Amino acid sequence: MNFYGRLILSLALVAGIASGLLAITYQTTAPVIEQRELEDQTKALENVFFLQREAGVALEPKPLAEGVTALYLPGESENPAYYAVTGSAIGYNSSVPISLMVGFTGPAGDAASLLDGYVPPERLPEAGSRDPYIVGFSVINSEETPGLGEKIKDQRPPYTWLQAATGTKPAPNPDSSTDFQRQFRGRLADSLVLKKNGGDLDAITASTITSNGIVSALRDASGKLQAALAAN
Repeated sequence: MNFYGRLILSLALVAGIASGLLAITYQTTAPVIEQRELEDQTKALENVFFLQREAGVALEPKPLAEGVTALYLPGESENPAYYAVTGSAIGYNSSVPISLMVGFTGPAGDAASLLDGYVPPERLPEAGSRDPYIVGFSVINSEETPGLGEKIKDQRPPYTWLQAATGTKPAPNPDSSTDFQRQFRGRLADSLVLKKNGGDLDAITASTITSNGIVSALRDASGKLQAALAAN
């Protein structure tokens, strides 16, 4: 066998061994990765519907489409109370999309009653409306700029350092979202516009592109929901 023949054989052996090792690695790690993704989505879902979590209400899920799940109150099987939808969009980091778990109100009751406790009374939709209003969102994955865009994942501490130091901690608050996150609640996805673009929503300081990414991801989730409802 000449030099080129031996070289081709060696490359083929190396490629075969590498492929085998990759296959073994995938088979070993795939279940772990899938379990971790499921845990992340479950946690994100609990963060969105924090009132139900705090009250011990187990919302019963029923998949409607990929990334779209109807959530029923216990004992209810006709109309879902909420929808949980994954949405994604590009933010500042063009190689890793921002992925969200988004909650929307469902047809089991009027949106005002379903949003009660999630938004201030003055922000509740008009009584009787059954449109899919945003209940909230939780970030499943993002790799935006640390210290800037990654603030979309920040959680509000349950008390300030001064309260902790003086022993005057308030009662536990199940809502750990920040002001940036809360401002999207009780809104329709197609009404979301940042102040810089003529709307009334605040962006994260020095992270307008990431903030626009959140708006786009919420609209993406709304679009998925509308498509799923139309198909069902």
